[in-house]
Amino acid sequence: MRKQRLGFVGLGDDTASACLSMLKIMDGRSEVDWSHSDPDSADVLMISCDQTDETQRWERSDKPRIVVYHGNQQKPASPFILQHPFRVMQLLSVLDEVADTLSSGGASPSHSSAQVAAPSTAVSNNVSPFWLSLHEAVNGNVPDPAGLLVSSSSHGVLYFKPASQRFYASKALFRQLAAGSVELGPLTPTTEPLPEEMVACPLFSLCWMVSRYGATHLAPWMNPEGAFHLKRWPSFGTLEKSRTHLSLCALMTKRPLTREQLQQVSHCSEEELDRFINACEMSDLMVFEEAVQVPLPEAAAEEGKGRFGGLIKGLRSRLGLSA
Repeated sequence: MRKQRLGFVGLGDDTASACLSMLKIMDGRSEVDWSHSDPDSADVLMISCDQTDETQRWERSDKPRIVVYHGNQQKPASPFILQHPFRVMQLLSVLDEVADTLSSGGASPSHSSAQVAAPSTAVSNNVSPFWLSLHEAVNGNVPDPAGLLVSSSSHGVLYFKPASQRFYASKALFRQLAAGSVELGPLTPTTEPLPEEMVACPLFSLCWMVSRYGATHLAPWMNPEGAFHLKRWPSFGTLEKSRTHLSLCALMTKRPLTREQLQQVSHCSEEELDRFINACEMSDLMVFEEAVQVPLPEAAAEEGKGRFGGLIKGLRSRLGLSA
């Protein structure tokens, strides 16, 4: 395995820390072993788009540069760019492109416009091939959005049409998906026509169902050191009305919280919390914050526990369960 060194220039501590966490997640998923180095010793630079004395100095370097910019900034005229905040798969993709350039002696990598950045087959053992391909498709990484993708299982075939944001399958297969007892193969393009007997399912519903069973830990493309904030509540037609999930929704819609803060207040298990965050992220309900959050005041946490605990205690009493 080739070894390459990556240096950071002008990036904030939170971004650099997130990149280092992603490099650990990417270990074994690329043909190149990437390690952190100071800019002088680095083979590749990850540099901020901001014009500072530090970044301007390294703009004259002949080292390959990955330019990081924010959505409110103009897209840089550079062969390698990343829009902040970015995810593991996006970082992996651009690093692979840089590695191709280095191995070819500096020539720009050639990619057909019809090619898709297919997910690596050497995925970590907690991510299924279907879930990884679903994440790619949901984020628009498909050659033909108007086309049809298909996934096969022992319980039947599932189709996805990215342009309509809908999945299609038999009622029996949807029941198996809701129970988490189906192992689906990765989504692949197909030219077959959509069978007439298929039932349509909104993208949100399927993403929520499969993400609850798709991994036992936080998805590898998310930064475990970040904070999580919900745009809105999930649909009650999809969300199980459990105490833990309702509590997490209430907490995450109020303010961005880290995983540690969410566990501290909700008292749910780490696995259950990660599954919930995965489902929210795949269902496009999540907003990510890179900044380190201020710890929750103990009084506020205890007050929230008291109010919610009182509500649960009252319900248990009315149901005769308080013995």
